[in-house]
Amino acid sequence: MPMNAPSVVLLDLYDTLAWGEWPRLREVMAERIGVTSRDLQAAFDRTRPARGVGAFAGAEEDLAEVLAACGVDPDPGLVGELLDIEGSFLSDAVHLYDDSIPVLRALRARGVRTAVVSNCSRSTRPVVDRLGLEREVDAVVLSFEVGAAKPDPAIYLAALDRLAAQPAETVFVDDQATYCDGAAALGMRTFLIRRVVDPGEVHRTDGHPVIRDLGELLA
Repeated sequence: MPMNAPSVVLLDLYDTLAWGEWPRLREVMAERIGVTSRDLQAAFDRTRPARGVGAFAGAEEDLAEVLAACGVDPDPGLVGELLDIEGSFLSDAVHLYDDSIPVLRALRARGVRTAVVSNCSRSTRPVVDRLGLEREVDAVVLSFEVGAAKPDPAIYLAALDRLAAQPAETVFVDDQATYCDGAAALGMRTFLIRRVVDPGEVHRTDGHPVIRDLGELLA
């Protein structure tokens, strides 16, 4: 952490505070739908921008759009069955990293205000609730709830507004360089977290300082 300690820290959720067993869910759902796991992932990717800002009426409509993107009839019965599969998965297959809660509590003990800022669809709200994150941070800002997704300035500003904070006093942590770019453009200090590093893979950093775990925020 820089010598001038921040008053506020904004943290991404997935691959920053928590990780999920996503390939397992994708395989189970793909088998039930009758498509390949790769095609299902592509459908999730194509519909993610709209699902991530709450463009559809509810969870059923979100999943119906994914099915349609797969070229599959979004039969209500199938949608309901897939929602049950997804709900069961999310109840036990998304995990906090070991350092997440200790670091959040250490920041709070120092008087630092914190918020989770996540690009996500409606399926993430039960995850946040199950993990107890509302108790550990001062605000939870989910893209589908505020109608804006990183790197749109609106989602960062929504988080700052909830914490009555200014960009200059804020640190932002994310595993995506593009989302760090969005925070930096508003005047925040940024850290790009890389928890898992593949020696053969090249990652963009865009000049953002890289940390390997959240504990480095306390140094």
